[in-house]
Amino acid sequence: MPPELRPYWPQLEYERFFRQVVHAHERLILPVMQAMLGYLGSDPHLYDRTLTGTNFGLRLNYYPPMSEEMDASGAARLLGHEDVDMFTFLPAPSVEGLQILNRRNMKWVRVQAPRGTIILNTGDYMQRISNDIFPSTTHRVSKPRDAEQRRRPRVSFPMAIYVWEDEILRVLPNLPDPKYPPVKAIEFHTSITSKFYGDDYAVKP
Repeated sequence: MPPELRPYWPQLEYERFFRQVVHAHERLILPVMQAMLGYLGSDPHLYDRTLTGTNFGLRLNYYPPMSEEMDASGAARLLGHEDVDMFTFLPAPSVEGLQILNRRNMKWVRVQAPRGTIILNTGDYMQRISNDIFPSTTHRVSKPRDAEQRRRPRVSFPMAIYVWEDEILRVLPNLPDPKYPPVKAIEFHTSITSKFYGDDYAVKP
């Protein structure tokens, strides 16, 4: 491993594993985007250059076991939200809890993905370029129905796919009546995430 990478790995033996995970996910990016663009009637290869070697975020989410007090409170593990990205790959966790909002009836649907599968959530970038045809997936993590699972930690390992900051997010050229003007990815991204970090975080045009 190059010396400059060592400070980022508190346990160097994990570097190889995580690198393999990233490379495996990267192979999915273009086929998924091409399929979505094809469905929308666009050139399937329109984003091939943009999403080759693109920006991404790989996270490890840890939800501790629920105590009796936490269980009795009725609280969930993560409130409903959307991801600020093009889409997110989520290998199916072994402990249940993921729910998706059905926008037609505004009811939460529990996701029961088989072991070994990958869940795909569309994000805010995709909603914008698709002119709202692919809305950003509203999702949350509820407590499991099985009391035994509530006593177990829950681990998820999502990979969020972005574009680089200077790329332009624009409604796909074949879609009529665009609702959104073109915008730099960094301006769009920080305008949304500034609600967490403060107004000064937003990058202005």
